[in-house]
Order: sequence, then structure tokens, then C-alpha cells
Amino acid sequence: MPDALVWGASGGMGQALVNELNSSGWRVFAASRDKEAIPDGVYQRYRFDATDYKAIRDIAIDLAHQTSGLDLWVYAAGELQADVLSKMSPNSWSDVLDSNLNGAFLTVSQTVHLIKEGGQAAFIGAYVDHLILPKMGAYAVAKAGLEPLVNVLQKENRKVNFTLVKPGAVATDFWNNAPFRMPADAKSPVIVAQAIVTRFENGQRGILAL
Repeated sequence: MPDALVWGASGGMGQALVNELNSSGWRVFAASRDKEAIPDGVYQRYRFDATDYKAIRDIAIDLAHQTSGLDLWVYAAGELQADVLSKMSPNSWSDVLDSNLNGAFLTVSQTVHLIKEGGQAAFIGAYVDHLILPKMGAYAVAKAGLEPLVNVLQKENRKVNFTLVKPGAVATDFWNNAPFRMPADAKSPVIVAQAIVTRFENGQRGILAL
């Protein structure tokens, strides 16, 4: 039975991925700010905050005792706070960068050693050029930082396959905080989840453009 770890398992794409893995017979370790919103059927659930280094480290220690290695590792956490940069508070700026970028660094730095040789580590990114818009500054900066992070991780950990997922518009609660409407052609998060699983099965790395 393959093992997977999903950070941000209570969000739209995180939930879809957990459900996809559960239905395919995976053993799923799921972490989220809201443990109660993690779908049923996971093997273990954890509460984590993207800024809480100690909690992330404790999760890593617990995982080391429960798995012989992760086949799939996914960072699907993130949030959007939309505002023009001249009016955005320092706390709001930090919250967006913490959830989308700094949390990605903290989680992978503490758990990359648990990913098996040939395993897959996937980060939910974005088409950053589509985000260069008013009120999207903090989010655009955070997502832009993921690509060099993933590239460096790949060079430092050549036995693991690293993927940056660029899903485009996805029908999730993200749009509740966006300064514009969800596109009519926004894809289901299930499509993203299935693409990530297929990525693992194919053993590919790099950009996954959907």
C-alpha cells in the first residue's frame, strides 16, 4: 500500500486529492489548519499552521515512526487576501506569503528525507503571468517563489521527482476572496487530483501544466 502526505488537506484541491487517494487504496497522512474539514478515511490527520515550525517538525517525527517512506508528498495549502499593495497590511502580506510559500519551505525542509527514492513531491503553483493584476500582488509574489524553490529542491534531491503544478482556474473556495469572478471554464479539483496521481505513476518531474 503506497503512502501519501497531503499538506492543506481541507481545501478544495487538498480534499479532492485525499478522496482520490483514498478511493485508490493509498494510506493517506493529511495535515490541515482545520483537522475536522479533512475528509474521512485518512490513516492519520494532523493540525498544522504554515508558520508553526515546531508543529511541522513534530509531524515529521511522528511520520518517521509510522511510514517506511512516502511515495507521494503534496503541498496544497495556501490562501488569498486581495488588496492593493498600498493598502495591504503587513500582517495580510505575511499571511499570504506564509501559507503559499514559507509553509512550502518549512514542510518540505522537515519531511523531504521521508520521501522514497523515485517518489513524487508536488506543489500547487499557478500561471504567475495571469496573476499580475490589481489586488493580486501578494499572491502573485508568493506563487512566483515556488518555481525557483522547486527547481533548487530538484537539484538538491535528485532521487526524488519534484513537480510544480500549474492548474489554471479551479472551482474552489479561492474565488470567494478573489477580486474577480470565477471563469466559466474553471476545472474541477478532481481533475487536478487525478493529474497529480498520474504524475506519480509516470515518474515525471518539472512543470505539470493543466
